Amino acid sequence: MHRIVGLDWSQHEVRVALLQGGFRGAELQEVREATLPDEGTPVERLKAGLAALELVPPLGPDDAVAVALPGAMVAAHLLSLPFADQRRVDQVLPAEVEGTIPFDLDDVVWDHSVLGVANGRTEVLVGVVQRTVLREHLAALTAAGIDPRVVTLAPLALAALAEKGSLTAPEGLSAVLLDAGPDRADVVLVSDGKPALARALASANGEAWEAARHDEAALTRITALLARDLKISLRARNVSPQKLLLSGTIAELPGAAEKLGADLQLPAEAFAMPAGGPSAALALGLALRAQTPRGKVNFRKGEFAFTRDLSQVRGQITRFAIGVAALLVLALVSGIAHLSSLHSQAAAYDDAVCAATKRILGTCTTDYRQAIGQLSGGKSRAAGIPRVSAADVFAEMTSHLPPDALPLLEDVETTTTAVRMKGNVSGYDKVDPITSSLKKDKCFGEIKPPRSEKTRDASGGISSVWEFPYICSGETPGGA
Repeated sequence: MHRIVGLDWSQHEVRVALLQGGFRGAELQEVREATLPDEGTPVERLKAGLAALELVPPLGPDDAVAVALPGAMVAAHLLSLPFADQRRVDQVLPAEVEGTIPFDLDDVVWDHSVLGVANGRTEVLVGVVQRTVLREHLAALTAAGIDPRVVTLAPLALAALAEKGSLTAPEGLSAVLLDAGPDRADVVLVSDGKPALARALASANGEAWEAARHDEAALTRITALLARDLKISLRARNVSPQKLLLSGTIAELPGAAEKLGADLQLPAEAFAMPAGGPSAALALGLALRAQTPRGKVNFRKGEFAFTRDLSQVRGQITRFAIGVAALLVLALVSGIAHLSSLHSQAAAYDDAVCAATKRILGTCTTDYRQAIGQLSGGKSRAAGIPRVSAADVFAEMTSHLPPDALPLLEDVETTTTAVRMKGNVSGYDKVDPITSSLKKDKCFGEIKPPRSEKTRDASGGISSVWEFPYICSGETPGGA
């Protein structure tokens, strides 16, 4: 079990959404927020805000943390490429990005996310941040004890709410989620559970937002600015959403939903969070993005790639070593038990062979090969013991008689070394098939043509006598 954390660090507040990860997925544990103090450096204020969250245990290297870069630090570009092949997208994107930004590619870190593929075109959202800016931001987080696994765009983090089913719009409908507050505004358009538009909008400063809580005119200016940018964005995408969801500070302003709904002619309401208020929507979206970061914008790449804390690596190696040692001990114990059992069985077999050879030969022999050789010797009292019986020879002989030429047996004499068989067949044409079939058995020695004559009764059959040795008993002629 491990914690997955979405960390929303703004100018005045810090919010976290905690998911408890397990083998079957992740479950929302809690959502917390705290106000940052007015005094101190950004790192000192962040440390104070994290301490005010009173998390148990505090955020550490074992947690998978995701953060979003402020809109002023990162540029987002929506590119429409005239093909749907992902390999071609990966090939042409560097040139497209370089032609879009006023910097060299070596001076920036960029990543992309495919928003959708339709009518042979691929819509790609590209995020670009300068290396120096990203390095300073990560340094500030590291100084506060945070090593984020994911550094992404806020609009794409909000899109994770739709991908995980938190935006419960009916299938086929589209919705706009607007997360706005002092110094930031992010919007994502969701259609059929997938993001169709994700971008940052312009926002007013903290004083204007504070005045909007009690001044109708200030509230109108803020909502008018947001509504204007929303209209431009939606008109460019040629999409008409069915509802507007609000999160962040805008969701807490009295009358903001009504004004935005009237300006956009959409039903507007606050986003219903599974836990906490709508102001923590970005934190929850970041936690969901940290759960499945692959395929989305993540600026932790190249020289900024995420490396897990060494103490956690050492802990995992220790646990792995303990497990391997336990397996080795179990394997050793099992091997010793098997060897002991085999040794006992071998001793029992040696005792049995010794007792048998001493009783028959008069001497004790534990090597079974020597015992077999001595028991098979002509001077042994066991040499006369037949290896096969006459019944075995008779059964072997009858199994080789052809089904289409079975004789009517009158007289059969079998020993362990010879066979004499007398039988009647319907004609001379049945005699040779019987002889040929008997010759196929390697244990039968030379089989000569039988003595044949007509019977004296009225049946008109042929009486034949076959005589041949049996050579597989290993006995001298005469047998038993």
